[in-house]
Formats: sequence, C-alpha cells, structure tokens
Amino acid sequence: MVCQERVRLLRNYSDASTNYAVKVRELVELAIAGLENETNAARRLCRAAWDSAEGSRLALSRHEADHTCDRVGDFRGVEDLDPS
Repeated sequence: MVCQERVRLLRNYSDASTNYAVKVRELVELAIAGLENETNAARRLCRAAWDSAEGSRLALSRHEADHTCDRVGDFRGVEDLDPS
C-alpha cells in the first residue's frame, strides 16, 4: 500500500527543489548581466528557496525513518494518486 503522507512529502520536496532550481537560474542570469542590486535580492530569494527545499527534504527523511515507508514498491501508481 502506498503511503499517502510520503507521496505528499515527496511532492512538496519536488516542488521546493524545482523552485530552488528556478531561483538559482535567475540568480545566475542577473549575476552574468552585472546587475548587482538585483543579484543581491535574488541571492536572498535563492537562500529562502534552498531553506524550503532542505526543510522539505528533512521532513521526508524523518517520515521515512519514523514510518519505514521507503520501499521502491510504494511508488507504483503514484502518478494516479490524489495530490491533496
């Protein structure tokens, strides 16, 4: 049986990691363009996105350790599950 909480945590981690990647790309583009003020603001947003991704990763890791639901078989049919 698929652990719904694990699926939720995985989706949160995926979304937070994607957001972090977007913020890093934006930071790089601003830095390359030489826009110092915008780069500094983007750096703060990048750090906040990293903090969110790390928090999501830790929540997933704690859940897996406490609930022991980290089996590969848990992912069968995940794409069909309700995200809420």
